[in-house]
Amino acid sequence: MLVTGAVSGLFFGVLCQSADAAPAIVAVGHYPEGLLWHGGRMLFAEMGADRVSVIDRAHDQPVKLEFWRDEGCGPTAIAPFGASGFLINCHLGRHVVEVSASGVTGRRFGVAPGGEQLRDPNASCGDGRGGVFFSDSGVFSTSAPASGRVYHLSAAGTLTEVARNLRYANGVAFDGTSRTLYVSEHLARRILALRLDGSGRVIASSVFADFSRLPAARAFSYPLAGPDGIALRADLLAVAEYGEGRVHLFDRAGGHRNTLRVAMPFIDTVAWDAEDNLYAGGAYSNSEPPFEGVVVRFAPHQWRPPR
Repeated sequence: MLVTGAVSGLFFGVLCQSADAAPAIVAVGHYPEGLLWHGGRMLFAEMGADRVSVIDRAHDQPVKLEFWRDEGCGPTAIAPFGASGFLINCHLGRHVVEVSASGVTGRRFGVAPGGEQLRDPNASCGDGRGGVFFSDSGVFSTSAPASGRVYHLSAAGTLTEVARNLRYANGVAFDGTSRTLYVSEHLARRILALRLDGSGRVIASSVFADFSRLPAARAFSYPLAGPDGIALRADLLAVAEYGEGRVHLFDRAGGHRNTLRVAMPFIDTVAWDAEDNLYAGGAYSNSEPPFEGVVVRFAPHQWRPPR
């Protein structure tokens, strides 16, 4: 791994402020996406830099290390895959790629069932058994047909379709206990809850949260704003609202509990670590390469829903 620079001292200064202070900056990056807490470290993709980085907190100050790089990939997500490796979504490269725990590139998967080329793999999550669910978003336009899909790639390398005809399939998160797959249908501005059977087929579907009915999200200024990355806790879901710089917290029944704000409008990813800190990542601009952005961290007292 290559050290690419220490994180700003803001990391420590902000944490000492009051409960309503801004979140701490823990890393800078080029279009940060796909936050993953794994093995005591936070990994994230940088679509604008064709790499996956890791925030290493084993030093006096956190540093960002380069874990993996592949020119033309445009990575947007990383999820645990197989016995000890990862699956990385190459959003721009139109495939997903297996990577070992040490960052060595393995198999590439670019053809969906039926022989179709993957279009733009976006978000992903592990299934708890070595496989991965991932979204293949479709066209990012409100006038485009609903062409988004969700796939599952087993640890053995079998790719199957889980859902289709979504208006830009985006964030995904899987609750193995209830076998519920949460999916952000970004351009429909809603989150779906898909109940799966033991074979991964959808047996029930419902709308978990509808942003058009949510007072905290009903008003938006960016025309393509919508729910993006999802992070699960035992009692809560955190959802990034892309284009509006907001993180919404919901209880497991779909009730809105809190809304947090971040400085980067194009927030696309959220994750919790083992100490109940809530991370969020995104870019300040989605039209000016290399898409400068940051990863921030909310301490537990900053994100907890008000009583």
